[in-house]
Amino acid sequence: MGAYRTQRSTHDLLKLLVVALCASTAFFLGDVHAADPDPLADFCVADLSPNAPLVNGYACKPRTNVTTDDFVYTGFRQAAASDAQIMQSPTGAVVSLAGPKEWPGLNTQGVTHARLDFAIGGVVPLHTHPRAAETLLVLKGTIYTGFISDDNILYASTLKQGDVILFPKALLHFQLNVGNETAITFNTLTSQNPGLLLSANQIFKPNITSAVIEKSFGIDAATVKLLKASYPGHP
Repeated sequence: MGAYRTQRSTHDLLKLLVVALCASTAFFLGDVHAADPDPLADFCVADLSPNAPLVNGYACKPRTNVTTDDFVYTGFRQAAASDAQIMQSPTGAVVSLAGPKEWPGLNTQGVTHARLDFAIGGVVPLHTHPRAAETLLVLKGTIYTGFISDDNILYASTLKQGDVILFPKALLHFQLNVGNETAITFNTLTSQNPGLLLSANQIFKPNITSAVIEKSFGIDAATVKLLKASYPGHP
């Protein structure tokens, strides 16, 4: 009889452990989001007025004030700078970004768009978007581009007009114009607030003690000082 009670007690304990495990798993999974949360309405045009409440994103404009123009963006018809200005920019590339602030209809839709213009040899330096995956479509020119996986493997390709590449969420990636003409790409990111972390900025802009950088890269203090003074920053 004692053995039966012990067996039953053990069985009941195992059941409780399973229930507790399932409950805790459901709790954590319920709080994890792989992308921007789904909208609660078909659209929520951003209210950019000065007195609009501040929320995680933008409050919705009253529907009586919404027009077709809220859903149309024409800012990519022209480059954000002239060819001469793009050539003279620090990296030879200029990025035009369209999020909810520039394109109110994007609010709550979980997407941002960008136009990238490259001079010959222009580059968008190594960077990540912590909250978004990204696709790049070449509209003009020849772009060498790729990303680095979490096991430090480079996946790169030379793309021509009409080609598309995917950069997985939060992975380090870059773009370089390797053609003999200017280049244009159209990029889509899977968040209305994708974030931007430029590798050079992350390392050299904060006041990290030189010894950390020296030992991380196997370089001396003079080289660290030279790099801090010369890195180009954001395109």
